[in-house]
Amino acid sequence: MQTDRIPSVLADRYVLEKELGRSGVSVVWRAADRVLQRTVVVELIHPDLGDDPAFVERWTKAARTLARISDPHLTRLLDTGTHDGVRFVVREFVLGQTLRDRLTRAERLAPDQAAAITVSVLLALEALHDHGLLHLDVRPETVLLADDDRVLLDGSAFAPAVFATQAAVEAASRLGKRAQPPELIAGSLPDARTDVHAAGALLYEMLTGTPPPSTRAGPRAVERGVPRPVDLAVRRALAAEPSDRFATTAAFARALEPHGRQGPRISGSGTTPPAQPPARSWLATWVLVPAGILVTAAIVIAIGLFVGTLEVGGPLGIRAAPAESPSPPTVGVLDVSAVMTADPFGDGSENDSGVGAAIDGNDATAWRSENYFDGRFNKPGVGLVFDLGTDRLVTGFRLETPHPGYSFTVAVGDDPAALADPGGRSYVSSALTRGAIEPVTGRYVMVWMTSVVPAGDGNRAEISEFKVLGRDA
Repeated sequence: MQTDRIPSVLADRYVLEKELGRSGVSVVWRAADRVLQRTVVVELIHPDLGDDPAFVERWTKAARTLARISDPHLTRLLDTGTHDGVRFVVREFVLGQTLRDRLTRAERLAPDQAAAITVSVLLALEALHDHGLLHLDVRPETVLLADDDRVLLDGSAFAPAVFATQAAVEAASRLGKRAQPPELIAGSLPDARTDVHAAGALLYEMLTGTPPPSTRAGPRAVERGVPRPVDLAVRRALAAEPSDRFATTAAFARALEPHGRQGPRISGSGTTPPAQPPARSWLATWVLVPAGILVTAAIVIAIGLFVGTLEVGGPLGIRAAPAESPSPPTVGVLDVSAVMTADPFGDGSENDSGVGAAIDGNDATAWRSENYFDGRFNKPGVGLVFDLGTDRLVTGFRLETPHPGYSFTVAVGDDPAALADPGGRSYVSSALTRGAIEPVTGRYVMVWMTSVVPAGDGNRAEISEFKVLGRDA
């Protein structure tokens, strides 16, 4: 962007103070908001993009959605506008540093710290995906480590618009050097798994200090201190085939959460080392250790008597209580024995041959409704019925779809015909929709879809995976 096109004040409100960086997409400035008396980030869009109607239309639509998202792991979009032909975006200013700044100083991070940062990034991506948005620009420069210990993902919805309106090679060049997934290099359309790949590349670089190689080797091949589960998670996220990666950022986050809960804090001011215990003299240790053992034993006995695992009796005065019957099974994913369609207000069938794709465990396959050319069912809806084989206690569900945005309800009962067009809470599908159900017993679970969305080759409702949560009744 030519400097002579950059005004010092935008819209008589935002005073540009310091340039923070630039790319083929934009120039980023720290600025002062005269109206609200606060520091903000202003991003000026490159003129040739700002003058491209296709880019502007795509970006504007995404920005409107982004402005409605409030998530603790995402920087907030505050304003957009145009000044003397220059389009700009105003975002939340975060006091701290970028992950790139941190890696420049430390080269690499401890596995627990790297995993914790990645989980925060994945939660931010999940919030975007739940609203039908992709990020496509996850890299150390867009991850912010705040001085108050927050980890935030920065973004302005530019990258998806760039990839949507320009060739993949040109888009990648604009957005900067990074580990590109094969589907973008090949010119295929990105999806949530493209962001999964980017998060895997981010974690790899935090663990090793370098971007991942094209051989898809795991970080443990470079740093032997990387735990095997973390290494496996990174390798899966970086898989060449999208179908071999985690289907959602939430699934990737779950794989990392057990390995990112400990370790020193990371903030904009650096790493805080763990506190060192005060030294004790040998005499204090000699006295305190036996006393501690006695106190611990007394506490264990008291708890055992209270909860019923111990009782008074036996030669030592305390003995184990008789075993009680096992506790009921915990809530988990229930087996589905069969799936059938429900189209009571139509011709009685709805792509019946494809129902198995909704429970085959493969996120790359999906049951698809028929094509509704005008974008409407023109009837109350259609459904999928999941047969649990016998009465089960249902407490929730998880629904995944490659084309989010359609509406649906969920009902449980013993008569599939009675579940068509159910009332109750209505959901708007996201890439991964989780729902809790007031515990109810039944054999059948109905997903009743009441709208369709554009799906590339028509208007449909699709389910790639549906899981029922509960336990035996």
